[in-house]
Amino acid sequence: MVSPFSIFLNSVDLTLKKKVFDFLAICILATAVGGQNSTKPDDFDTLIVKAYTLMTQGKNDEAIAVATKAAKLRPTDNRPYALAGAAHMAQWKTQEAPDLFALAVKLSPGNPVLHYMKARADRFRNAREEALVSVRKAIELRPGYAEAYLLLGDLLVKSDEREAAFRMAIELDPKLVDAYYYLGMQLENIKKDEKLAEEVYRTAVEVDTKKMAGRFDLGRLLVKQGRLEGARKVWNERTSDEDRSFPNFIIVLKRAENLEIAKEAYAKSPDDSEVVLQMGLATMDGDHWVVDGRWEKAIMYFKKALNLKPDFTKAQYAICKAYVEMADVYKDKNKTLDQELEKLKKLDAKMADDIAEYRRTYSGGLKAVGPPPPAKKP
Repeated sequence: MVSPFSIFLNSVDLTLKKKVFDFLAICILATAVGGQNSTKPDDFDTLIVKAYTLMTQGKNDEAIAVATKAAKLRPTDNRPYALAGAAHMAQWKTQEAPDLFALAVKLSPGNPVLHYMKARADRFRNAREEALVSVRKAIELRPGYAEAYLLLGDLLVKSDEREAAFRMAIELDPKLVDAYYYLGMQLENIKKDEKLAEEVYRTAVEVDTKKMAGRFDLGRLLVKQGRLEGARKVWNERTSDEDRSFPNFIIVLKRAENLEIAKEAYAKSPDDSEVVLQMGLATMDGDHWVVDGRWEKAIMYFKKALNLKPDFTKAQYAICKAYVEMADVYKDKNKTLDQELEKLKKLDAKMADDIAEYRRTYSGGLKAVGPPPPAKKP
């Protein structure tokens, strides 16, 4: 499971998480970060080191408690507030964190990283305008701040401005792999330039030392284009199975490959009831929360299979399952479902009971993608 702190620092990669931890480490070793001069470690320094250590161990409540003690010893030092803010973010405390980072910024207004962290915290609670103010200040203080440009691109609304910010992040730090991801998504989904998006994803793969950044995004793009051999190669050449997107790329790839196999078989044997059934099942396979008309298309194949083989129980079962999933969004389908379920009972009572239970427990349609397209007879 991805930790909230990882998401806070970056929703794609752990690169920024490491950089922020590095920054905090520098802070606890510095002798004058908060304007306090010291020639040797004291109780405050000891508490700061302890809070940092606890946070890196995931002991965030303990880290906050220790940082609070440190703040009482030296209330004009930014470090206790920055550490506590990071620890709060690790626990999804989206209000406490920005307030703590704001205190840290007030104590060290010339520190660009604190402004950046404040911006990240504001972005995490969807306070976009406040985040923009902070990230722009970070860039003003450090014009070459690549991570800040990446965040700026995420916060901006206008497409051209977003793209320019992502490109600037890459120009400033060609190894900032997350910037390639965001730029690629911008080109693919907003600008609809799949060719250029593919180039960006492939560059991300090459830049990343683990050869994983952008890999699965590239694979998904190839699947969308029907280039399944290339997509399978992308999967086979992976160096890790970790995929924090959903559904995972391998699921998307297997669905596409299964549909291609089913299409080839159907083209050769369009009157084989089992082949027709498999074509319907491959057509219906998809994310349960996406409503895109695939059920209507699949039902046409299931009905054709029944016409070829009137007692084909598996085809009738598939029809009922399709209507269960459709009725979760389109309530008027329940009447048809009742009728189809009665037909299944006559063929196999046990399978009808299974569908009844599936109907009772199913919940899936969360995202409607326009009206379903009209289904055509196979």
